[in-house]
Amino acid sequence: MMEAIFGLVGVLIGSGITWFQTVWVGKQEMNRSARYLAIRIVCILDKYVEDCAAVVRDDGLNYGLRTPEGHLEPQVKSPGPPVYPDDVDWKSIDHEMMYKILSFPADVEGAEKIIRAARVVAKPPNFEDWFDERAFWYAQFGLAAYALAEDLSKKYSIQKKTYKDWNPVLELKTELEALQKRRAERFEVHKQFVNRVLGAA
Repeated sequence: MMEAIFGLVGVLIGSGITWFQTVWVGKQEMNRSARYLAIRIVCILDKYVEDCAAVVRDDGLNYGLRTPEGHLEPQVKSPGPPVYPDDVDWKSIDHEMMYKILSFPADVEGAEKIIRAARVVAKPPNFEDWFDERAFWYAQFGLAAYALAEDLSKKYSIQKKTYKDWNPVLELKTELEALQKRRAERFEVHKQFVNRVLGAA
């Protein structure tokens, strides 16, 4: 009887050890996958911050010169939404963080439609409405990308990129404040124009 009990206990202990080893190995593999994903995404987002800042700084001048027609013309191509790798396990990271990262490109695509609409109505030679609208959105996207990269770096112990003579967050925030002010002033002018037209009608 005792031998049977000891045998059963031995089986249970052996099964428990096997189960623990399986769970532990699975957890370690999941952690490695999560950190690998985080490193890949942080590198992409760091580059995206720089691309957004370049868009915000674009004044439409080619080495200080306008086009032969006297117009401003974009010198920096909009980066569009960030492109993520396919060879990563998205289920390995925090689900809330996964949602923020994966929904980010859709936010950019939505804003791109607004930016394209602004280009249609922008007037030469300066096309202020379009330049400001593009910079307004990409300043926000740059800040959002920086925040996502910061969260990933903290959670998965990744050394964050440092900038020697440049603070992208400060630059983007400063530009965004100026853009918000100009945008509000422009909307007020448009509103007054509409009111005058409707009043005259």
